[in-house]
Amino acid sequence: MDENQERINKMYLRISGEITDREMPPPPPKKSKTKTFTLDENQVNKLEEWQEHIKAIFGRYGDYEYRFSSNGIGQIVTVYSELADIELDLTDIDTW
Repeated sequence: MDENQERINKMYLRISGEITDREMPPPPPKKSKTKTFTLDENQVNKLEEWQEHIKAIFGRYGDYEYRFSSNGIGQIVTVYSELADIELDLTDIDTW
């Protein structure tokens, strides 16, 4: 049996389930990447004050969507409240 025929037979055995997991090589490990976005103390204070106003009006905080984007100069930070349907800009232009 030539090399190509042997590969075809192995593929058939794997597809038909006749080869156990112990006989198959493990898949390569996945590389995980993590990005972290942070708010400074000033931005956190503004955010918490804004959230308290929303809670005072609606009786609860609701859900928020945080958006971090870059314009090439600095980081743009906005927070959107789905409950109040309003957006808070936390961009700190002074750090650019």
